[in-house]
This record gives sequence, C-alpha cells and structure tokens, in this order.
Amino acid sequence: MEESLILSERKGSVLWVTLNRPKKFNAITRNMFLELCEIFKEAAVDDEVAFVVFTGGKGKYYCAGSDFSPAELATLTSIEHHGYKLLMDILIPFPKPIVALVNGHAVGISVTMLGVMDAVIAIDTATFATPFADIGVCPEACSSYTLPRIMGYQKAAALMMFSQKFTAQEAFIAGLVTKVLPAATFEQDAQKMIDHFATLSPVTMKVAKELMRTTEIQDALLTVNRKEEIQLNGMFSHDDTIARLTAKFMKPSKL
Repeated sequence: MEESLILSERKGSVLWVTLNRPKKFNAITRNMFLELCEIFKEAAVDDEVAFVVFTGGKGKYYCAGSDFSPAELATLTSIEHHGYKLLMDILIPFPKPIVALVNGHAVGISVTMLGVMDAVIAIDTATFATPFADIGVCPEACSSYTLPRIMGYQKAAALMMFSQKFTAQEAFIAGLVTKVLPAATFEQDAQKMIDHFATLSPVTMKVAKELMRTTEIQDALLTVNRKEEIQLNGMFSHDDTIARLTAKFMKPSKL
C-alpha cells in the first residue's frame, strides 16, 4: 500500500501535519494542497486540537515548494483556483496557532506561507529561498503583504524580488524565524518547545490569535491572496515565464 504524501497524527492536543514526499524534496502537488485543506478544515473545528505543527518529513528539505513538474503545469489552464490559494483561504482565518517546524531547506510556497504561521522554529542548517525571478513567477501566499511587514521592505525584496537565499540565522534576524535550534539536537529541542506549548491554555492562545489577527487583517489577507493569484495566472501566459519554466522543469525529450 502506497504511503500518504501527507501524514496527519494527533499527539495529545497537538496535531502534527507532515509532508511525506522525500524523493521529491517534499514538493507540494495540487492534490496535496487539497488534502491539506481538508486536514486544516477538520482541525479548525476539532475541540481536541489545541494547535497544529506543520513540518517536513525525512531528508534535507522541509519543502521544495510547489511541484512544477510537467504533469502539474499541464493542469494550470484547467483549474478554477490554485491549490495553494485554496489552502491560504483556510489558513488565514484558522482559529488556532500553527507552528512551522522548518527541519530543512525551504523554497517557494513553503517560505511565503510562513507569513501566516504563528511561530517558525528552524534548524540552523535550513535556508530560505523564493526564486520567483529565476522562473518568471510572482510572490504568492499573501507574502507581498506579510513579508515586507515582518522583515522590512528591502529584506523582503532581497528574498522575493532578487532571489537571494537566506540562512536560518539571517531569517531569524529579519524576523521571519522565531527560533533557530542546532542541528545536533534539533528534534529533541523542538519537541521540548512543542511540549511546553501544549501545557499552555488553548483558550488563551486562541483568543490572543483572534485579537491579533483581526477581521480587518483577515479581509486584507484574503484580498491579497486573490490579487496574487490573478497576477500569477497572468504570468503563466508570458513568453518569459514559459521559457523559464520550460528550461527549469521540462526535460528535453529523447530521440
């Protein structure tokens, strides 16, 4: 039996959601986004879940971003909304804390999504990259709104406009990462932090999030999410984008 590409397991009051596609560096397909949508929808109304930990499976990558394989790219013209957009529409008003446990390199959507997470714990060997300009696409997952506010405009521009890669320490200094833990003891140290969070009042955490992410902020994020998707859809018809994606992800056919 083939193992699921998304693992979801509740441990006490904590729901662990793990990307489980190590051979593809945990890149996320449309079907995986849709599965994540269902997981987070259920967690939102499950009184037994105090908060969610989102992490990557084994390997050097937390997540290599969205899957841009030929098969995935071929679906873009036949869908109403991108999978990431549908997931963001759920994460933006998600009522409970989400902790991103970045246990390896993060690329693209796995970086931009961090802007709506409530805590980001990273291994010290992790890197953060959004190579949008390399492949001719644009910021997504509300990152055009969240990351300049978190990191400051120029650092966000360095990451998303100029495709500069950040180390875990640089991301921490910029405010994108909450805590950096050493690789040698990452799993143990991260588990201690999660265990501590699990002792806290779930009611307090939920109310605090509601007070900080107001309806006005949620509405602004939902609007940005729609605008980014429109821009992204337009870019997929640009010759520059098509050429870049083809060069990056399309393997030449063998004669």
